[in-house]
Amino acid sequence: MAWNAWGHMIVGQIAYNHLDPAVKAKCDALIAVPVDYAEAKNNTFVTAACWADDIKNYTSAYDTWHYIDLPISLDGTTTNGVVLPSFDVVQAIRQCIATLQSASASQTDQATALRFLLHFVGDIEQPLHCSTAVWASRPQGDSGGNYYYLSGYWTKLHSLWDDGGGYLTNYPSRPLDANGQATLNNKVAPIEGDYPYSKSVGSIPDPMDWALEGQALAQTVAYVGITNNSTPSAGYLSTVQATTEQRMVIGGQRLAKLLNTIFMTNAPSATTTSLSSGNFTFSWSSVSGTTYRVQSKQQLTDATWTDLTDITASTNSTSFSESTTGKQQRFYRAIVVN
Repeated sequence: MAWNAWGHMIVGQIAYNHLDPAVKAKCDALIAVPVDYAEAKNNTFVTAACWADDIKNYTSAYDTWHYIDLPISLDGTTTNGVVLPSFDVVQAIRQCIATLQSASASQTDQATALRFLLHFVGDIEQPLHCSTAVWASRPQGDSGGNYYYLSGYWTKLHSLWDDGGGYLTNYPSRPLDANGQATLNNKVAPIEGDYPYSKSVGSIPDPMDWALEGQALAQTVAYVGITNNSTPSAGYLSTVQATTEQRMVIGGQRLAKLLNTIFMTNAPSATTTSLSSGNFTFSWSSVSGTTYRVQSKQQLTDATWTDLTDITASTNSTSFSESTTGKQQRFYRAIVVN
């Protein structure tokens, strides 16, 4: 239950704040599509981020989709005893992306994939959803801190992290009313201020990179300064809270960038080309304030594109021009940078 409902709504709200208008409309339309186990408490983009946990009340079919057990050893014990599930959160995110990108996927399948994606991008930011710790008396791993026991308010290391070390308590009930939405906005605003959003679209990331990042945090943060069967110190809880804030805002921003890339409707399209007085010029449709990168290659089969220049659009049409002197052949493209 990474971050619990409160944390997933925070991740969802951060993402929603940064969706392009057309992408936001596309996502809202998909969330409105009837899917299994949808109900009033998860019928908006933000609350739908909790849907994948809500359905645990009805089916266990997707239980392993929420985490990946990348092993770490706390005392040098071999990690060979860890048995990995056949399907994990990295594979789940990849599957969701593929479904949302597919022109042949049904609307219901895309709606379901979007709901899963909203949740799993939050899950994978929880370090204990990306790791399982091994030590001499636990050679098979601790299932992301579920068998790393504590005393006091939290009985397991995993549940402590799901609560963000106390950062994610006292959250509003769903469906969110006006007061609940205000509470959510007040929680999101300061962490958005701490970590400003930088728009970036154009490429689909590999979620395994996110999982490896979480595994590293588990090893260097989650299992540091705490011992089995102990009571967490105030300093440790402060570290958990600060890490939780950072991971949730990273998750929300990654989710926004991912959805903007998948559903990008303002991608540039070529409008005119001309060759005059030794200069080649091409123009494309653009959005004012958006930065585009012009790239070229000599052969379409060349492995990489060469960056030529970045241009920030001031109108709905942008152009690039360069001399043809010394050039026998070139292919050009313009991509969105931010």
